[in-house]
Amino acid sequence: MKKPDEVWKNWHALRAANERRRKAATSGGSRIPTVLPAETANPRLPRPATDIVAPIMEVRRGSRRKPYLYIQPPADFSLRSNYEQVASFFAYLRFQIYRDKIPSELPRGVAFEAFQRASPGAALVLAAELFRWQQFIGRKLAILRHSLWNPEIDYLFQNLGLFDFLETPNKPKIRRRPEAPLVEILKYRSDTDVVGAKCDDLLEHLAEISGPIHAANFIYDGLIEALKNSKQHAYLEPDEWFGVPAGTWFMSGSYNRTSQSLTAAVYDMGVGIPRTLPRATIWEGVRGVLTALGGTTDDAQMIKAAMEYGRTRTMVQGRGNGLPTMMRILDHHRGYLRIISGTGEAVYDSVDSVITTTNHRVALGGTLIEWSISK
Repeated sequence: MKKPDEVWKNWHALRAANERRRKAATSGGSRIPTVLPAETANPRLPRPATDIVAPIMEVRRGSRRKPYLYIQPPADFSLRSNYEQVASFFAYLRFQIYRDKIPSELPRGVAFEAFQRASPGAALVLAAELFRWQQFIGRKLAILRHSLWNPEIDYLFQNLGLFDFLETPNKPKIRRRPEAPLVEILKYRSDTDVVGAKCDDLLEHLAEISGPIHAANFIYDGLIEALKNSKQHAYLEPDEWFGVPAGTWFMSGSYNRTSQSLTAAVYDMGVGIPRTLPRATIWEGVRGVLTALGGTTDDAQMIKAAMEYGRTRTMVQGRGNGLPTMMRILDHHRGYLRIISGTGEAVYDSVDSVITTTNHRVALGGTLIEWSISK
């Protein structure tokens, strides 16, 4: 008798998954996620926590009727309104990226048709994760089942330059083009360096979309310091699984004509601010603020302590001054600074001069810094 090959195995896996879905639908139950085989050990890979609900994963056909294991993102893809589900999706996506290289398992895919809305910050993290996926498997990701995508989501990712950034081989055509968009987008950028022609070009584009806002200090101080932190601190833990070259950062931005506000976001895949603070020159001052706050070491309080210290000190030459620099800029503008790192989140509103903190159950898997200034 002939030994079953991979095509035969995949066909039967697809047939079994479809049969389970049909039974669940006829019995009124919910869809049943695919059960994965035993894990392959990789101690450097971040594993999803066992108490976090996994996203739905289903076997479906893609191009040329080939079966894929699709990971379904939450419909509300926003770190503001739906943080835990979005962060949990990223945790499972990273683990599935590694498994995509195991020959005995089906190739992975993201069910983009599940997106109904997406915030710019969450979209930036997704772009970074897809970039890491391509780095890991050594090939470009292709678009599957594009006709099923929500047109608004399709336009959002195309406007942000996701498919140009990833060099997608089957990049789709833009379905619609507004005649006068109210929001001008700085498309995704990534690098491992902070100086040089590519960074100068990025800063130039931010200045171009800044409109009537004088953004020189905002750009050259706050942005450069955020990128320096990614390069000099975020990737210095040798036992961590990063999947990208050390120092890699990702960035996007936008200018809203109606509100005359300039917003930028920087993301890195490093170990997070709470773990890098002890290496920074501001650590002694931050530790003093932590003592005044009650000595807690929650991630959100660590971030808040660094922000509070930055509000009351003028930093001179040295490393690790990114947060104080951004806080000083906001002292002279309307806007906000939002930092998500580790399991902590801290938001500073310059109008109220208040920092609010939240400690989440799920870590984002890097550091996302968003800040906005308005005229």
